[in-house]
Amino acid sequence: MKITDKRDFLRRIAIGLFGLAAVLLAAFAPTRASQAQTIQHGPFEIVASPRRVSSGTFPNIGGNPFATVEVTSFALRWRGRSVQVPGRGDRFWQALRLVGAPQPAILLVERDFTLVSEQNGELRVQPLSSQSSSLAEAQWLDSKAGQPGAPQSWGISKVDLATQTVLQGGRFLLLGSALVLDVSSLQLHKVEPWVPMVPGKPVTDLSRDGDLARAFSPGRTQYVLAGSQNDYARGHGEIYGLLVVDMLRGTAYELRADRRRMPFADTQDMDLRWIDHYFVWQRDAGGQERLVPRVGAQALPWRGRLTAPSHGTIEYHVERVQPALLEHLRRVVLALPGAALAPDWIDPRRGIDGNTVRVGPCLLGLSAREAGMPEEKFSRVGVYITKDEPATREQCNETVRRIAAAMDVELATGRHNRLIVLD
Repeated sequence: MKITDKRDFLRRIAIGLFGLAAVLLAAFAPTRASQAQTIQHGPFEIVASPRRVSSGTFPNIGGNPFATVEVTSFALRWRGRSVQVPGRGDRFWQALRLVGAPQPAILLVERDFTLVSEQNGELRVQPLSSQSSSLAEAQWLDSKAGQPGAPQSWGISKVDLATQTVLQGGRFLLLGSALVLDVSSLQLHKVEPWVPMVPGKPVTDLSRDGDLARAFSPGRTQYVLAGSQNDYARGHGEIYGLLVVDMLRGTAYELRADRRRMPFADTQDMDLRWIDHYFVWQRDAGGQERLVPRVGAQALPWRGRLTAPSHGTIEYHVERVQPALLEHLRRVVLALPGAALAPDWIDPRRGIDGNTVRVGPCLLGLSAREAGMPEEKFSRVGVYITKDEPATREQCNETVRRIAAAMDVELATGRHNRLIVLD
């Protein structure tokens, strides 16, 4: 082994030992009991204690292998007694007071959930298996004018006891994949968010695209997920649709989506607006709610997406289109006051390439992504900020928003429908 190799080898060992030491010191650092805070919730007392853990920044972000950050560790007492959860212990990432419950109740969080309440003067501890793909994630099904709100998730973090231990906003709380909690009664509904398999038949039903609920029925009995499956009939590509989960029965049924009749790029487009336009809730002969396709629904105009990939900047993209749409996007951008073509931002020596535009202090790049899989016949056209200057970040983000709004108006005219690929 060369001397330089030996030095590099020893350096790597030293880095590893320093990192291990930092983790061990953080793991076994004593909790500062004198700084513990408590808050009362009925017969329960939530105890929040600070502790320090490794920051995880060494060596790529920070140079100190012993760097730590403060987080909050939670414990729960019921009428003075420590609450123990079978198989999960007595320390938790979070303790959430459930506002709207018929009696004081706490939702404990650590990778999964535990519902703790007092029933007829007795302590009731219910470990819950949410089967979430995102650890401890929950979503109110009715917090946004009776429709689903944004998902919430919890991990190891520093928590303000007074303001960040309250969970409120709705009545029905989706816990991961398999449980819905009716907070008003503390009743749990176990659900299977997939279409049951039929023995002897191939599995061609839709698979859910995550646990994000897109819509909630008027009678508050069913919620809607988006799903997809391989297109076995064509031998390539995918089929899409909706999975409707019946909370009372615990089962689901599916509705296929016809991309030509109800245009969409992928499941991201299947939001509440899209569902309400192409589908309608009805009651069957037995009085049960059922989501069905809306007869005569006209196609919604195609539109692009605003995303925030990193560093606080936003981008705009139009999905499933032919690269020729880039020319029309360039025209929309150059119509902005003061907009002009600029030299290639990657290598200015190439001169003006037609895909770099300056609008005021903002240097923007235009792109047309090539088709991905061999069977794809479409591209993605978009605009992004090439240089992220903190002083002008919000101004450039606003410029991208203006471009997005103008291009969506252009798309809504329908004159570019021939460039949208719906096959």
